[in-house]
Amino acid sequence: MANIHNQINKFWFNPSYQKFKQSSFVKTIFTKKDANDFLKTGAYLIQEAEKLSNIHIPWHEDKRFKILANPRLENAFVSLGAEYLLKGVFLVNGYTINKPLVRIVNHPIKVWGNTERLNLTAVQELGYIVTHLPQIVNFSKFDNNQQQEEIKAKQQVKGERLDGITRLTIPYPTSKQWLDYILFKRNYSLHRPFIIPEFRGITKQLFNFLNYIAKHGIGEEIKSLAKLTK
Repeated sequence: MANIHNQINKFWFNPSYQKFKQSSFVKTIFTKKDANDFLKTGAYLIQEAEKLSNIHIPWHEDKRFKILANPRLENAFVSLGAEYLLKGVFLVNGYTINKPLVRIVNHPIKVWGNTERLNLTAVQELGYIVTHLPQIVNFSKFDNNQQQEEIKAKQQVKGERLDGITRLTIPYPTSKQWLDYILFKRNYSLHRPFIIPEFRGITKQLFNFLNYIAKHGIGEEIKSLAKLTK
């Protein structure tokens, strides 16, 4: 107890941004043993985001901030939840999320055999994670299913027309496009109090995509991972 007390006192003596970043409290090489902390936190946030996405309040200008609180929280939860989940998938499959200290040619980088070459205080940004995730998770089944669902949707409305509406079906993005969207939400949308308009079907696709990552990345669904107690 005394040791922790002294460490915290030292940590808060003349604090600065760089001192926070270099603190002993954040020095760690994340490994497979840390995966559940990322996965379960991410899944919980994603599940909470999905609940918020199902809340619909009729628009009234006087209730503007109350109404917008739900989609803004959903945006924050799904953005951070996705980052935790994806980093957890890296870890559980034996890949590091720590940045390398030296140039390493092959990415993603395995933790085993590389711990001495990894940065104790720097973790990869989400852009790196989404770039290399397809080397860990096979998205061919997801992409094929998206194609089939789009064909089915077009067949259901074939021949129908609505004045002023150029397309009756919604898009069915590929896995690459979904990863780009997640990166956008995390790195751009999350830092601004505005909401990108989404079709309800698009929102469902996003949560289905994240569940696909959980199932095919670690063999467990979001619903199961989101349980924070045994």
